[in-house]
Amino acid sequence: MTLQLWQVITLLLTILGGFWALAKILAGQVGRNIDEKFKAVSESQKTTVNTLEEQRAKLVDLEKDLLKLMGTLPLEYVRREDFIRNQTTIEAKLDGVAHSLQQMALKGKP
Repeated sequence: MTLQLWQVITLLLTILGGFWALAKILAGQVGRNIDEKFKAVSESQKTTVNTLEEQRAKLVDLEKDLLKLMGTLPLEYVRREDFIRNQTTIEAKLDGVAHSLQQMALKGKP
């Protein structure tokens, strides 16, 4: 059985057409896959942007709270050195009063 030229050409065109259709289908699937991945990346970026905005808002609130704390801290907090100095002054005055009372008691003055 011999094949004629038109049968060979038809067979080759059919095979090439099949390959062309297969390549077209695969290219379409790859294109859809790429589109889906770009969509997923876009949604991920939107989520990331929203998360960053929320974090930025929280950071601003935290900064405001820190500034309030820094403003009120000197009014409510006494350093150890300041407390010791004030306590020493008070004790020195009390010692002076006690010494004066002892002197008055020794001299006998009412």
